[in-house]
Amino acid sequence: MGNQAKDILSSRFVLFSCEGTAEGVVVQVLYDNDLLIVPRERVVKDALIVDRPYTRKRKASEIANDYFSMNYETAGAEGLAVARIVDSNAPKFEFPKRRQNGTKVLNFVTRPEIEMLVIHAEGAYRDWGNATRRDRQLRPNEFCKQRLGLGKIKEKDFLEEYWDNGEKLVKAIKAHAETSKRKNEELLLVDLLK
Repeated sequence: MGNQAKDILSSRFVLFSCEGTAEGVVVQVLYDNDLLIVPRERVVKDALIVDRPYTRKRKASEIANDYFSMNYETAGAEGLAVARIVDSNAPKFEFPKRRQNGTKVLNFVTRPEIEMLVIHAEGAYRDWGNATRRDRQLRPNEFCKQRLGLGKIKEKDFLEEYWDNGEKLVKAIKAHAETSKRKNEELLLVDLLK
């Protein structure tokens, strides 16, 4: 990870914006097991759900409306950063200039889908590679359902039970980072780990 991103994560309050259920479960497990590079006391909690260390809000305007009224320059912090957990380099995500408030935005990409973590945890990465050579349209979640028998791969209860061990999740994140073709300056989930 670039030093700039590391500095932002360690010097600011951080709001995690998660694209989907699986991304939220990953952030929750990393938070619960104190595995994030972000100090626990600087993780911004959801505005509606008590003790949830992420929001499902993904629009810049909604995040600004719900989170920008707080003072994030306290306890030695330099302001707010929004860490977006997304499966692709999504279109520009910018706060209106008059409302930006010095907030930094970092995108952590889980390309092609976050279910790749399960494929690594199951030791099925080689099988995944073989399957995608035969079927270029095969999605990781479909592979998990069809080939690994994990039909509930998108359900929160299943994912919470599956990732109940933070160490298992960290191993999968690191394995995925090793096999990912990181684009220049791209941030991955591994960059969130201590």
